[in-house]
Amino acid sequence: MDSAITKKVVQSLAQVTRYADRELLNIGLTKALKELLDINAIYLYSVFNSDQQIDCFLNFQILENSEQLLDSTLTVNQIDHSTIPCFDDCLDEKRIISFDHNNGQSTILYPITNKFDKVDTLFRIELTTEQVSKTKRFITDYFQIYKNYLNLLIDSELDTLTGLLNRRTFDRDLKKILVEKNNQTIEEACRRSAQPENIHWLAIADIDFFKRINDNYGHVYGDEVLLLLANIMRQSFRGLDILFRFGGEEFVIILRSTSLQGAQNALERFRLAVEAFDFPQVGSITVSIGFVEITQHSIPTEILGSADEALYYSKDNGRNQLCQYEKLVSEGHLAKHDASADDIELF
Repeated sequence: MDSAITKKVVQSLAQVTRYADRELLNIGLTKALKELLDINAIYLYSVFNSDQQIDCFLNFQILENSEQLLDSTLTVNQIDHSTIPCFDDCLDEKRIISFDHNNGQSTILYPITNKFDKVDTLFRIELTTEQVSKTKRFITDYFQIYKNYLNLLIDSELDTLTGLLNRRTFDRDLKKILVEKNNQTIEEACRRSAQPENIHWLAIADIDFFKRINDNYGHVYGDEVLLLLANIMRQSFRGLDILFRFGGEEFVIILRSTSLQGAQNALERFRLAVEAFDFPQVGSITVSIGFVEITQHSIPTEILGSADEALYYSKDNGRNQLCQYEKLVSEGHLAKHDASADDIELF
């Protein structure tokens, strides 16, 4: 590799690894590969694994020197990955796959596995057949550097005990969602409001009487309860929902692109799963949950404050139940939350 190409590759890696956000990192990598390689098109897919199925979403594409960032946060661009040749094989085998078409063109599928050995991102590269051998060698080395950096980034985003996302990542992700919502045009906001499946929700779940668990059984069993609860969360929600340990025994769920009924069903499924689980030594525990819609022009303190009020209404009125903030306000149980009255700065 001559010095000019080497310099370009090094500069490209420096540009890509300046991002401390996985979504921006992946978009930066997609752009960099298009600039470095003589390829026709490149696509970036997010892959969400759940117990029920694998869901794939097209997030970013560059076609013939034009690029398009798809609105993956606000609208779920789910694809039928079974229609793309070898896509499922690539996910199952977790290896790079290339195949030729009849017109002198080829496709390379490159899966990115995370530290848990699951594919969470897949790149699809369209190029001429004669370019495949050289391109595969290059991207194998390039992606290895990317994966090493990605694992360091993932470590910084996770709660060390439960493996869920941490409070710092929650602050960033909620702000990102709100910025994108507030950048919508009036027409876009109206269109989305008419589609209930595109609503986002924020829920706070708190373990009932958790202090008693630590006092009666010790912090080792308390930590085990938190760890097992995190596993129940992963099984109860979709791959595209975002799960956080907010601190202590409090957890936050952002349910993306679902209706009120969908949000209620998912949160109630989680509550019942916790109630039915037999925690070692401790036995049965329960959680109380409050949730609220994430609306355009909301601010973080308002959203968290509203969900928190619904949570504490749940706790003050029997615990082990799910309460929606908007419903409590409409029924007169709560006054509408005023963010300006908050004394605590959450961000």
